[in-house]
Formats: sequence, structure tokens, C-alpha cells
Amino acid sequence: MYRIITVCHPYDTPMTADEGKPRGDAPEQRYLRREAGSGGILHPDVTFARPDINALRRAGYTPVDMHFHTVHSDGLVTIPQLLARARFHGIGCAVTDHNEISGAVQACRERRDLSVIPGIEVSASDGPHILLYFYHVGDLEDFFRRYIEDRRSDSPWLMTRLSTGEILDAAEGYPCLRVPAHPYGYLVFNGGLGKCVEKGYLARELYRQCEAIEGICGNMNHHENLRALSLALRLQLPVTGGSDGHVLPDLGTATTCARAETPGEFLEELRKGRARVIGREKPLPSRLRTAAVISARFAPWLYPSLKIHCSGAGRRIHRYLSRRRK
Repeated sequence: MYRIITVCHPYDTPMTADEGKPRGDAPEQRYLRREAGSGGILHPDVTFARPDINALRRAGYTPVDMHFHTVHSDGLVTIPQLLARARFHGIGCAVTDHNEISGAVQACRERRDLSVIPGIEVSASDGPHILLYFYHVGDLEDFFRRYIEDRRSDSPWLMTRLSTGEILDAAEGYPCLRVPAHPYGYLVFNGGLGKCVEKGYLARELYRQCEAIEGICGNMNHHENLRALSLALRLQLPVTGGSDGHVLPDLGTATTCARAETPGEFLEELRKGRARVIGREKPLPSRLRTAAVISARFAPWLYPSLKIHCSGAGRRIHRYLSRRRK
């Protein structure tokens, strides 16, 4: 099921073909009207609302929360708790812990009748977070052993020693989908590929190695998600949705829905642009709660985490001063 949607956001700026920098003073609203236009671009349905799981099931869809963290990284939810709640509500999930797969592997082994997609969220050394969804858990395990396990920083959930390009290149040879998480997050941090490209930090060509864009992330605010959808429209890529949950009530507040019975079929429907995204952002108190949870979970690595953040701030200041001098 498809419909034509037009997404405009006044804070986006159009990108040049080679470096993703602002193109003069042209406002993004005008650019997006030209791109989405009266004819529009066909795109999977995107609805900002709380998913009605029962209605989706009756329509033949499998709803999956495509972005969820557990106690295996910076979340508070155990795998048995996650699977029990998912089974109770009739939804699937992708366990996407930061730079870690033990939770995803356990969930895949214990899923029984649930749709569980093997996943990981990899944090690049140059800022962006990349969600990787694998068709087979064995491929996820192989990828992790070969490229991630020994390349994590001293704060293992916060960052790897791989750049965004190296992460995308490493996943190239696997049956998987590569999806930039929260493209315009987070706050002052460069945790999104869209933000880094539009600031000129990273090359726009990296988008060519992505199979989809995370269009609804529960931890982003509304205008950041609208910018992500604008990006997906320009790139003509499918979109995904997930809660970016760290506590149990988050599960299922944003979902990707497809008519599929197995995780592999689900990913293939998504790849072909035959998925719907239904969800909404969490209210501010919930996002603040998530921030508190994450901060507490990083306490054992407080010093290396602060060191990494300070290093990133130094690079941003250096870039700013260099541009001012020009």
C-alpha cells in the first residue's frame, strides 16, 4: 500500500552533489517542493501516530520495532522481558545494542514464534550511528567477530575505531540492510549521517551504500524526524521506524510494518519499499528518562566516555574556527 506524501521542513538546507554543503541561500522548503512537488515521489506509508497493533495484524502486517536496546548495552531490559512483552503485544523486534550482539543472538535463539531481526547499532569514530539488519544471525556473528569486537573504544558502547565508510564497507559483503540511525541526532553531537553530511564533515557519497533511512526514531523530536523523511525522499530510499527504546514501555511506540512471515522476508519487503512506518516520538519526560538511563549505564566508563566527548568537541571547535578564518 502506497501513498504520496510531501514532507517539508524549514530548517533543512539542500545539498550540493559532491559535498552536501548548503547551496547558497536557497531555502529547503522550496527545494523540497521541487523534489516532492505536485506529482510527488512514491514512498512507503509514513504515519505519525501510535501503532494500532491489532488493526495492523488484521490487515496482514507484521509490526516490528526496529530499534531497541537491552541490558547487553545501555538499556534496562533483559531479553526474557523483551520477548515476553513483544509476545504479549503481538509485535516483533530488532535488538540493536550499541557495538554488541550478545543480546541479539540470545533473542534470536529464544524467539520461538516471534519475529526477531538480528541487528546491531554501530557507532562510528567520526560520529554517525549505523543500524545493520542481517538476514541470518550467523552472518551477524561473523561480522561482529571480524570487524567490531576488537575495534571498540575504551568506552565500548559509545564508539568504535571504525569510520562510517569503513562500517558500510565492512557490511558490504553480507546479506544485510545498512540504515543510518536518527540522521539528524543528537543535540550537539554528530550522531547522525544527515547532520554530518550537511555540515560538510562527511561525503554525500556515503548515502549510496545505504539501503534505507531511519525516518521515525522515538528519541528524536518531530522536526528531526521530518528532516530524516525529507532526506529519504531526496535519496528515494525506503524508511524504517523504531522506538530507540531503552526501557520496556518504549517497545512498539514506533514500528515498521510489512506483510512477511520470517525475518528474511520482512527485510526483503523493506528493501523493496513495500513497508509502512507507523509511530510517534516519545514525549519529553520519556526522552529525559531515557537520557538518565543511558547516563547511568555508562557510569563504569565515565572517564573514557568524557575523553571521547571532549575529543569530539575539540574537533567541532577546530572545524568552526577553520571555517571562520576562511
